[in-house]
Amino acid sequence: MSDINSVFSQIEQTLRKAISETVQKTAQHAESELSRLFATEGVSLGVEWSALRESYLRQKIKKGFSEKKLHRTTTLAQSFTSVLKPFEAVVGTPVWYARFHEAGTKKMPARPFMKPVMEHILGEKIPAKYFKEALDGASS
Repeated sequence: MSDINSVFSQIEQTLRKAISETVQKTAQHAESELSRLFATEGVSLGVEWSALRESYLRQKIKKGFSEKKLHRTTTLAQSFTSVLKPFEAVVGTPVWYARFHEAGTKKMPARPFMKPVMEHILGEKIPAKYFKEALDGASS
């Protein structure tokens, strides 16, 4: 009976480690995709962000800010982070105005970044790929 308990214990440890690695790598992947999405102004994932209003664009350039969408100061683009726990991760940004860009407002069109990245990660089955890698590495 102790052999069976030992086998189940080993399986449990292997699965816990694989899940933890999967969560960590998926969160890192999400952060990387967010950075890439911002660098390409949405193009990397086929997202078309609305053009800036001409008056706002002129104002940004006159004040010396970037003419890129969602890059006035680059604070948002550089703010993505993950909070990791063994079996979960929260990927996001502490920048308070991010939700206005993601969802839009009465005066500003939505320029989503979180939703396209999460859809990409789930659509490409990124967690499953990392989980398989972790299990394959455990059996080596």
